[in-house]
Amino acid sequence: MEDQVIAAFAISDYQQVVQLLKQWQAEEPKSLLLKLYAGQLQEKTNRLAKAEKIYLSLLKQTSHRKIIRQARDGIQRIQAQQAEQKDRQKAEQLAAAKAVSGSEEAALFAIAPPEPAHRNSAVKAIANTFSLDLYAARQKLPASGLRLHRIGPLGELNYYAQQLQQAQIPTLCVAAKAVKALETFQICHFEDLQAKATVVCRNANGQLGKISFDWGEVSQQVSGQLPIFEQVVDLGNWGRTIHKEKVQDYAQVLDLHLPDRQIVLRMCDRTYQYQQGIQLTPPTERNSRIQWNKLLQSVQTALKTPHHKDFSKFGTGALEFVSLLPAIEPNLDIDRRAPSDWDLVFHLYSSLHFFNL
Repeated sequence: MEDQVIAAFAISDYQQVVQLLKQWQAEEPKSLLLKLYAGQLQEKTNRLAKAEKIYLSLLKQTSHRKIIRQARDGIQRIQAQQAEQKDRQKAEQLAAAKAVSGSEEAALFAIAPPEPAHRNSAVKAIANTFSLDLYAARQKLPASGLRLHRIGPLGELNYYAQQLQQAQIPTLCVAAKAVKALETFQICHFEDLQAKATVVCRNANGQLGKISFDWGEVSQQVSGQLPIFEQVVDLGNWGRTIHKEKVQDYAQVLDLHLPDRQIVLRMCDRTYQYQQGIQLTPPTERNSRIQWNKLLQSVQTALKTPHHKDFSKFGTGALEFVSLLPAIEPNLDIDRRAPSDWDLVFHLYSSLHFFNL
Protein backbone atom coordinates (compact mmCIF):
# COMPACT_ATOMS: atom_id res chain seq x y z
CA MET A 1 0.00 0.00 0.00
CA GLU A 2 2.83 2.42 0.79
CA ASP A 3 4.36 1.96 -2.67
CA GLN A 4 1.01 2.75 -4.29
CA VAL A 5 0.64 5.94 -2.21
CA ILE A 6 4.17 7.05 -3.14
CA ALA A 7 3.43 6.41 -6.84
CA ALA A 8 0.22 8.46 -6.65
CA PHE A 9 2.09 11.34 -4.96
CA ALA A 10 4.74 11.19 -7.73
CA ILE A 11 2.15 12.02 -10.41
CA SER A 12 0.24 14.46 -8.12
CA ASP A 13 -2.90 12.31 -8.29
CA TYR A 14 -4.23 13.43 -4.92
CA GLN A 15 -7.69 11.92 -5.46
CA GLN A 16 -6.01 8.54 -5.82
CA VAL A 17 -3.98 9.25 -2.67
CA VAL A 18 -7.21 9.91 -0.76
CA GLN A 19 -8.72 6.60 -1.91
CA LEU A 20 -5.58 4.67 -1.04
CA LEU A 21 -5.34 6.23 2.42
CA LYS A 22 -8.97 5.32 3.11
CA GLN A 23 -8.24 1.71 2.20
CA TRP A 24 -5.09 1.75 4.32
CA GLN A 25 -7.00 3.16 7.29
CA ALA A 26 -9.57 0.41 7.03
CA GLU A 27 -6.79 -2.16 7.18
CA GLU A 28 -4.44 -0.46 9.70
CA PRO A 29 -6.29 2.36 11.52
CA LYS A 30 -3.46 2.91 14.03
CA SER A 31 -0.60 2.99 11.52
CA LEU A 32 1.72 5.96 12.15
CA LEU A 33 3.12 5.61 8.64
CA LEU A 34 -0.42 6.11 7.35
CA LYS A 35 -0.62 9.25 9.49
CA LEU A 36 2.65 10.53 7.99
CA TYR A 37 1.27 10.27 4.45
CA ALA A 38 -1.99 11.89 5.59
CA GLY A 39 0.12 14.83 6.75
CA GLN A 40 1.89 14.94 3.40
CA LEU A 41 -1.48 15.00 1.64
CA GLN A 42 -2.55 18.01 3.73
CA GLU A 43 0.76 19.70 2.91
CA LYS A 44 0.51 19.02 -0.84
CA THR A 45 -3.06 20.40 -0.94
CA ASN A 46 -1.94 23.59 0.89
CA ARG A 47 -3.61 22.85 4.22
CA LEU A 48 -0.43 23.81 6.01
CA ALA A 49 -1.80 24.29 9.52
CA LYS A 50 -3.39 20.80 9.53
CA ALA A 51 -0.24 19.24 8.08
CA GLU A 52 1.97 20.86 10.70
CA LYS A 53 -0.34 19.65 13.47
CA ILE A 54 -0.08 16.05 12.18
CA TYR A 55 3.71 16.23 11.90
CA LEU A 56 4.07 17.61 15.41
CA SER A 57 1.84 14.89 16.85
CA LEU A 58 3.96 12.23 15.12
CA LEU A 59 7.11 13.55 16.78
CA LYS A 60 5.45 12.94 20.15
CA GLN A 61 4.11 9.47 19.32
CA THR A 62 7.03 7.59 17.79
CA SER A 63 10.76 6.96 17.84
CA HIS A 64 10.76 5.48 14.34
CA ARG A 65 13.65 7.18 12.52
CA LYS A 66 12.03 7.34 9.08
CA ILE A 67 8.82 8.85 10.42
CA ILE A 68 10.65 11.35 12.66
CA ARG A 69 12.97 12.45 9.84
CA GLN A 70 10.14 12.95 7.34
CA ALA A 71 7.93 14.69 9.91
CA ARG A 72 10.73 17.12 10.74
CA ASP A 73 11.41 17.72 7.06
CA GLY A 74 7.72 18.43 6.57
CA ILE A 75 7.67 20.95 9.42
CA GLN A 76 10.70 22.75 7.96
CA ARG A 77 9.06 22.90 4.51
CA ILE A 78 5.85 24.28 6.01
CA GLN A 79 7.68 26.93 8.06
CA ALA A 80 9.69 27.98 5.01
CA GLN A 81 6.52 28.23 2.92
CA GLN A 82 4.69 30.18 5.62
CA ALA A 83 7.63 32.60 5.92
CA GLU A 84 7.65 33.05 2.14
CA GLN A 85 3.92 33.74 2.13
CA LYS A 86 4.30 36.29 4.92
CA ASP A 87 7.16 38.02 3.10
CA ARG A 88 5.16 38.14 -0.11
CA GLN A 89 2.09 39.50 1.68
CA LYS A 90 4.23 42.08 3.49
CA ALA A 91 5.82 43.20 0.20
CA GLU A 92 2.39 43.56 -1.45
CA GLN A 93 0.99 45.58 1.46
CA LEU A 94 4.06 47.79 1.58
CA ALA A 95 3.89 48.38 -2.19
CA ALA A 96 0.23 49.37 -1.83
CA ALA A 97 1.09 51.82 0.97
CA LYS A 98 3.84 53.37 -1.15
CA ALA A 99 1.47 53.78 -4.10
CA VAL A 100 -0.84 56.16 -2.19
CA SER A 101 -0.64 59.80 -3.24
CA GLY A 102 1.79 61.75 -1.03
CA SER A 103 3.42 58.58 0.27
CA GLU A 104 6.92 59.83 -0.63
CA GLU A 105 6.70 62.85 1.67
CA ALA A 106 9.08 62.86 4.62
CA ALA A 107 7.52 61.73 7.90
CA LEU A 108 8.43 61.02 11.52
CA PHE A 109 7.72 57.67 13.13
CA ALA A 110 7.91 57.13 16.89
CA ILE A 111 7.25 54.16 19.17
CA ALA A 112 5.93 54.22 22.73
CA PRO A 113 6.20 51.34 25.21
CA PRO A 114 3.35 48.80 25.18
CA GLU A 115 1.59 47.47 28.25
CA PRO A 116 3.87 45.07 30.20
CA ALA A 117 1.59 42.14 29.36
CA HIS A 118 2.12 42.79 25.62
CA ARG A 119 5.88 43.35 25.72
CA ASN A 120 6.99 39.88 24.56
CA SER A 121 4.54 39.85 21.67
CA ALA A 122 5.60 43.43 20.85
CA VAL A 123 9.24 42.36 20.50
CA LYS A 124 8.20 39.60 18.09
CA ALA A 125 6.08 42.06 16.10
CA ILE A 126 8.99 44.49 15.74
CA ALA A 127 11.28 41.63 14.69
CA ASN A 128 8.77 40.50 12.07
CA THR A 129 7.96 44.01 10.79
CA PHE A 130 11.55 45.18 10.39
CA SER A 131 13.16 41.76 9.70
CA LEU A 132 15.29 41.81 12.86
CA ASP A 133 16.41 39.14 15.27
CA LEU A 134 14.75 39.20 18.69
CA TYR A 135 17.73 40.81 20.44
CA ALA A 136 17.86 43.73 17.98
CA ALA A 137 14.06 44.08 18.13
CA ARG A 138 14.19 44.30 21.92
CA GLN A 139 16.62 47.23 21.68
CA LYS A 140 14.17 49.09 19.43
CA LEU A 141 11.32 48.87 21.93
CA PRO A 142 11.53 51.59 24.60
CA ALA A 143 11.07 50.52 28.21
CA SER A 144 9.56 53.93 28.99
CA GLY A 145 8.98 57.19 27.17
CA LEU A 146 8.42 57.97 23.51
CA ARG A 147 11.28 57.13 21.11
CA LEU A 148 11.76 58.55 17.60
CA HIS A 149 12.42 55.41 15.57
CA ARG A 150 12.77 56.55 11.98
CA ILE A 151 12.39 59.38 9.48
CA GLY A 152 11.39 58.27 6.01
CA PRO A 153 8.61 58.16 3.38
CA LEU A 154 5.12 58.66 4.83
CA GLY A 155 3.53 55.69 3.07
CA GLU A 156 6.14 53.23 4.28
CA LEU A 157 6.04 54.53 7.86
CA ASN A 158 2.24 54.44 7.95
CA TYR A 159 2.44 50.77 6.96
CA TYR A 160 4.90 50.04 9.80
CA ALA A 161 2.68 51.94 12.24
CA GLN A 162 -0.36 49.85 11.28
CA GLN A 163 1.57 46.59 11.69
CA LEU A 164 2.81 47.51 15.16
CA GLN A 165 -0.55 48.84 16.32
CA GLN A 166 -2.05 45.42 15.58
CA ALA A 167 0.42 44.06 18.17
CA GLN A 168 -0.76 46.58 20.80
CA ILE A 169 2.33 48.79 20.33
CA PRO A 170 1.50 52.54 20.53
CA THR A 171 2.98 54.37 17.56
CA LEU A 172 2.97 57.99 16.39
CA CYS A 173 3.41 58.87 12.73
CA VAL A 174 3.11 62.34 11.18
CA ALA A 175 4.22 64.05 7.98
CA ALA A 176 7.13 66.47 8.38
CA LYS A 177 5.24 69.13 6.42
CA ALA A 178 2.43 68.96 8.99
CA VAL A 179 4.94 69.56 11.78
CA LYS A 180 6.41 72.47 9.84
CA ALA A 181 2.98 74.00 9.21
CA LEU A 182 1.72 73.63 12.78
CA GLU A 183 0.97 77.17 13.95
CA THR A 184 2.80 77.81 17.21
CA PHE A 185 2.51 80.98 19.30
CA GLN A 186 5.02 81.90 21.98
CA ILE A 187 3.24 83.26 25.04
CA CYS A 188 4.61 86.58 26.24
CA HIS A 189 2.30 86.85 29.25
CA PHE A 190 -1.21 86.09 30.50
CA GLU A 191 -3.71 88.92 30.80
CA ASP A 192 -6.33 86.64 32.35
CA LEU A 193 -6.16 83.22 33.98
CA GLN A 194 -9.81 82.72 34.87
CA ALA A 195 -12.38 80.48 33.15
CA LYS A 196 -11.54 82.19 29.87
CA ALA A 197 -7.80 82.78 29.60
CA THR A 198 -6.22 85.54 27.52
CA VAL A 199 -2.59 85.60 26.43
CA VAL A 200 -0.43 88.11 24.62
CA CYS A 201 1.67 86.06 22.24
CA ARG A 202 4.05 86.22 19.29
CA ASN A 203 3.78 84.20 16.09
CA ALA A 204 6.69 82.73 14.10
CA ASN A 205 7.09 86.03 12.23
CA GLY A 206 7.44 88.02 15.45
CA GLN A 207 4.02 89.65 15.24
CA LEU A 208 2.26 90.36 18.54
CA GLY A 209 -1.39 89.54 19.16
CA LYS A 210 -3.92 88.30 21.71
CA ILE A 211 -5.64 84.93 21.95
CA SER A 212 -8.51 84.14 24.32
CA PHE A 213 -9.52 80.54 24.99
CA ASP A 214 -11.49 78.38 27.40
CA TRP A 215 -9.37 75.98 29.43
CA GLY A 216 -11.62 73.19 28.15
CA GLU A 217 -10.19 73.77 24.66
CA VAL A 218 -6.79 72.51 25.80
CA SER A 219 -6.62 68.81 24.92
CA GLN A 220 -3.18 68.05 26.37
CA GLN A 221 -0.04 69.68 27.70
CA VAL A 222 3.57 68.86 26.86
CA SER A 223 6.55 69.96 28.91
CA GLY A 224 10.30 69.59 28.78
CA GLN A 225 13.66 70.84 29.97
CA LEU A 226 15.98 72.17 27.27
CA PRO A 227 19.70 72.35 28.11
CA ILE A 228 21.47 75.70 28.03
CA PHE A 229 25.11 75.33 26.98
CA GLU A 230 27.91 77.70 27.92
CA GLN A 231 31.60 77.83 27.09
CA VAL A 232 33.63 76.91 30.16
CA VAL A 233 37.33 76.69 30.90
CA ASP A 234 38.65 73.37 32.17
CA LEU A 235 42.00 71.67 32.71
CA GLY A 236 42.97 69.01 30.21
CA ASN A 237 45.94 66.68 29.98
CA TRP A 238 49.19 67.98 31.45
CA GLY A 239 47.31 70.84 33.08
CA ARG A 240 46.56 72.57 29.78
CA THR A 241 43.62 74.97 29.66
CA ILE A 242 40.84 73.85 27.34
CA HIS A 243 37.56 75.45 26.33
CA LYS A 244 34.48 73.27 25.98
CA GLU A 245 30.70 73.41 26.11
CA LYS A 246 28.87 72.27 29.20
CA VAL A 247 25.23 72.28 30.27
CA GLN A 248 24.97 75.15 32.75
CA ASP A 249 21.19 75.31 33.13
CA TYR A 250 17.86 74.24 31.64
CA ALA A 251 15.06 76.21 30.02
CA GLN A 252 11.57 75.08 31.13
CA VAL A 253 8.98 74.86 28.33
CA LEU A 254 5.26 74.06 28.44
CA ASP A 255 3.00 73.63 25.39
CA LEU A 256 -0.79 73.87 25.47
CA HIS A 257 -2.52 72.11 22.55
CA LEU A 258 -5.72 73.59 21.13
CA PRO A 259 -6.64 71.07 18.39
CA ASP A 260 -9.95 72.66 17.38
CA ARG A 261 -8.02 75.79 16.40
CA GLN A 262 -5.03 73.78 15.14
CA ILE A 263 -2.60 75.85 17.23
CA VAL A 264 -0.06 75.36 20.01
CA LEU A 265 0.54 77.94 22.74
CA ARG A 266 4.13 77.67 23.96
CA MET A 267 5.50 79.29 27.09
CA CYS A 268 9.04 79.28 28.43
CA ASP A 269 10.53 80.43 31.72
CA ARG A 270 13.29 82.27 29.80
CA THR A 271 10.95 84.33 27.64
CA TYR A 272 7.87 84.89 29.81
CA GLN A 273 7.34 88.55 30.76
CA TYR A 274 6.71 88.24 34.49
CA GLN A 275 6.30 91.97 35.04
CA GLN A 276 3.53 92.22 32.44
CA GLY A 277 -0.10 91.09 32.59
CA ILE A 278 -1.49 89.40 35.68
CA GLN A 279 0.60 89.48 38.86
CA LEU A 280 1.02 86.06 40.46
CA THR A 281 3.67 87.09 42.98
CA PRO A 282 4.33 90.29 44.94
CA PRO A 283 5.72 93.14 42.77
CA THR A 284 8.98 92.97 44.71
CA GLU A 285 9.59 89.33 43.75
CA ARG A 286 12.41 89.14 41.18
CA ASN A 287 13.29 85.45 41.36
CA SER A 288 12.19 84.06 37.99
CA ARG A 289 12.12 80.46 39.23
CA ILE A 290 9.61 81.34 41.95
CA GLN A 291 7.54 83.33 39.46
CA TRP A 292 7.59 80.47 36.92
CA ASN A 293 6.58 77.89 39.50
CA LYS A 294 3.68 80.09 40.60
CA LEU A 295 2.60 80.47 36.97
CA LEU A 296 2.76 76.69 36.42
CA GLN A 297 0.75 76.11 39.59
CA SER A 298 -1.99 78.43 38.34
CA VAL A 299 -2.06 76.78 34.90
CA GLN A 300 -2.10 73.26 36.34
CA THR A 301 -4.97 74.17 38.65
CA ALA A 302 -7.01 75.28 35.64
CA LEU A 303 -6.18 72.22 33.49
CA LYS A 304 -7.41 68.64 33.83
CA THR A 305 -5.76 67.19 30.73
CA PRO A 306 -3.11 64.56 29.90
CA HIS A 307 0.41 65.82 30.54
CA HIS A 308 3.31 64.41 28.48
CA LYS A 309 6.57 65.11 30.28
CA ASP A 310 9.05 62.36 29.36
CA PHE A 311 10.86 64.62 26.88
CA SER A 312 14.36 63.97 28.24
CA LYS A 313 14.18 60.30 27.16
CA PHE A 314 12.94 61.30 23.72
CA GLY A 315 15.34 64.18 23.14
CA THR A 316 18.76 62.51 23.20
CA GLY A 317 17.83 59.89 20.61
CA ALA A 318 15.92 62.34 18.42
CA LEU A 319 18.95 64.62 18.01
CA GLU A 320 20.45 62.04 15.64
CA PHE A 321 17.59 62.57 13.15
CA VAL A 322 17.60 66.38 12.93
CA SER A 323 19.89 66.47 9.88
CA LEU A 324 17.40 64.33 7.93
CA LEU A 325 14.56 66.84 8.33
CA PRO A 326 13.60 69.81 6.19
CA ALA A 327 14.03 73.24 7.78
CA ILE A 328 11.45 73.60 10.60
CA GLU A 329 11.05 76.69 12.78
CA PRO A 330 10.30 75.76 16.41
CA ASN A 331 9.24 79.32 17.34
CA LEU A 332 11.11 79.26 20.63
CA ASP A 333 13.14 82.42 21.07
CA ILE A 334 15.52 81.38 23.85
CA ASP A 335 18.53 83.63 24.31
CA ARG A 336 21.43 81.33 23.46
CA ARG A 337 25.06 81.87 22.53
CA ALA A 338 24.45 79.66 19.48
CA PRO A 339 21.42 77.93 17.96
CA SER A 340 20.59 74.55 19.49
CA ASP A 341 18.86 71.53 17.96
CA TRP A 342 17.23 70.89 21.34
CA ASP A 343 14.62 73.58 20.53
CA LEU A 344 13.64 71.78 17.33
CA VAL A 345 13.62 68.37 19.04
CA PHE A 346 11.13 69.64 21.63
CA HIS A 347 8.96 70.98 18.80
CA LEU A 348 9.04 67.49 17.20
CA TYR A 349 8.10 65.85 20.49
CA SER A 350 5.17 68.20 21.03
CA SER A 351 4.01 67.92 17.41
CA LEU A 352 4.00 64.11 17.47
CA HIS A 353 1.60 64.24 20.41
CA PHE A 354 -0.47 67.01 18.80
CA PHE A 355 -1.20 65.00 15.65
CA ASN A 356 -1.80 61.73 17.48
CA LEU A 357 -4.52 62.48 20.01
